[in-house]
Amino acid sequence: MGPERGRMASGMRAKRRRSIERLDAPAAAIKPSWAYWSALCLVAAFSILGSGPGSPPPDEPTNMGAVDFSGIVTQGDESGIELQLESAPPDEGLFYTVYKVKRGDTVSHIAEAYGVSVDSIVTFNRITNTRALSIGKLLKIPSMNGILYDPRQSDTVASIAKAHNISEDRIREANGLGDGDPSPGVALFLPDARLSNLALREINGDLFRWPIRGWITSWYGWRNDPFTGSRSFHTGIDIGAAHGTAIYAAMEGVVSSVGFNTVSGNYVVINHHSGYTTLYAHLSSTSVRAGQRVTQQSVIGRVGNTGYSTGPHLHFTVSRHGRTINPMTVLN
Repeated sequence: MGPERGRMASGMRAKRRRSIERLDAPAAAIKPSWAYWSALCLVAAFSILGSGPGSPPPDEPTNMGAVDFSGIVTQGDESGIELQLESAPPDEGLFYTVYKVKRGDTVSHIAEAYGVSVDSIVTFNRITNTRALSIGKLLKIPSMNGILYDPRQSDTVASIAKAHNISEDRIREANGLGDGDPSPGVALFLPDARLSNLALREINGDLFRWPIRGWITSWYGWRNDPFTGSRSFHTGIDIGAAHGTAIYAAMEGVVSSVGFNTVSGNYVVINHHSGYTTLYAHLSSTSVRAGQRVTQQSVIGRVGNTGYSTGPHLHFTVSRHGRTINPMTVLN
């Protein structure tokens, strides 16, 4: 299926077209001079400065400029890299094309092919799990890099710009807002904005690591109870491993509880961001305390056979907002 172009919401204004002048004289005809070496020094200096961490835009962003590659003479270095003269893309504003997912496609590969971020495709298509991308699904691919954002009741253009480290003017121009503020329920396009690292990890299924390396001995869901034989719901997965194997926190967080009971044996509970909680049970020993902050490199205990258990293993439960979920849907 060929790409189809669709226009964004009617509130968006068409941008003015700009003309780009290019010098047609061949670069070889211009001899290097002191200006050439000065230009290279300036380019290198700006590259170094630009590689540092970003800072919030000032209230009046006046420190701007332009570069004309046709006026910069290069002879290429030993690797053969040279500056390429390119035509600027048409100034057509924001629109989207439609792409039909094929076998083998991933969101990251599609994003790279269209020159946008994974964040752009994820937000434009309300994707909550990039691993669940299905063949034949139609994706909207924006013509500009950025994300769709759903304004809250208290949001203003100024607060949104500050939170995403972009200018108010760019938000107003891309969305045709004029001097007004956004309306709740109407999505905004935020040019060059990115999702938070944690949000993107969650969507890509990279939030949780396996707490141990082992083998699955019992899956999440209904099963025959190993002691009574009756049907019961298993709220996590059981991972078999050698007695004493180190257990790691599946995600960074804060230990909320460490204890023992007759069913779980020695256990550890960790609270994470976005309402996630993890439980680690049947441990031979624990090595953390309540209130302790942990990372994915933190050893929280060791595999055991305590409590309601038939052999050395780790019972691993993931909950979100108090309800258990299948750990296999979030483990990386």
